[in-house]
Amino acid sequence: MSEEPKSQKAPKAIWNDAETDALVTYLHSQRSKIGDGGKFRSQVYSEAATTIANHRTLGPMKTMNQCKNKWQSLKNLYYVIENYRLRTSGTHWDNEIGAGIEGKAASNVWDAYMEKKVVMRPYRNSGWQLYPLMQETLPS
Repeated sequence: MSEEPKSQKAPKAIWNDAETDALVTYLHSQRSKIGDGGKFRSQVYSEAATTIANHRTLGPMKTMNQCKNKWQSLKNLYYVIENYRLRTSGTHWDNEIGAGIEGKAASNVWDAYMEKKVVMRPYRNSGWQLYPLMQETLPS
């Protein structure tokens, strides 16, 4: 009996800040091509992978699918921030100090929100440098 070969997983993408910045900058430049749900066609992600290649420091070169997945995670973060900013009572957000958590009441609101939205945790008291580009790129 012969054993079926195990399918090999693609190497995991390791993103550095320069690659992430380059991806968002490139997709921002292509925002006229954005479709429903803030998604781009595969060709745009392929072009993005080529564009960011010279910023790679670790791991394999990024693929179209890895760029697409990274964009999805960045969109998720953006929409979590937007939900916090626009729909959570008594909260603050700006790109300099993030949520600007000071005091017990603000901390309690933040802690409750973080129970389900941990992706936003790094922005308790610092902004997200990509927020302005994301805001201009994604439809309201």
